[in-house]
Amino acid sequence: MTAQTAPIVLDTIRQRRTIDLLKLKPDPVPQDVLEAILTAATWAPTHGKHQPWRFTVFTGEGRRQLADLFARAYAASSAKDAGSPDAQENQRMRVMRAPVWISLELHVPQPPRFPQWEEEHALAAAAQNMLLAATAFGLASKWVSGVAMISPLTAHELGAPELRGFIFLGYAAEQPKDSTRTPLEEKVVWVRD
Repeated sequence: MTAQTAPIVLDTIRQRRTIDLLKLKPDPVPQDVLEAILTAATWAPTHGKHQPWRFTVFTGEGRRQLADLFARAYAASSAKDAGSPDAQENQRMRVMRAPVWISLELHVPQPPRFPQWEEEHALAAAAQNMLLAATAFGLASKWVSGVAMISPLTAHELGAPELRGFIFLGYAAEQPKDSTRTPLEEKVVWVRD
């Protein structure tokens, strides 16, 4: 890294936005772009190089499998409207609105050598790398963790011990709004002497 690349990286971080499903174009995301995003995830920090993440990527017609899985997982959940066919169909429809869905699977090596939270943080860092890489490629994204997306049924069907949600990706139909953050001085304490 050099002083010349720092502004590019920092700008990518500032430009990352969470985008709603309804604001995505249906355009597919090229395979090489998806592979670059997934590769970025694998460079996340991980204690002992455990790399406790696994990802299942749903694109194209493959999303229909995920749509049906989300509907079944929602029906099996404790949500108030879990038995509603309309609510289950809504789960199916939402999957088809994003061109790409990536599972965030937590696979802790057994026997565990480090605390569970360290492995969870490694997966979260991998997810953040994906979100930033997606932004660098001009993609919109969102990390979602609704009841169907973290369901034990969904995890089981994917062969995952645990799920921490999904990231969906696509091209934004409109320019995301600017955002702000709390001033640094309200969030940071400096200890210098």
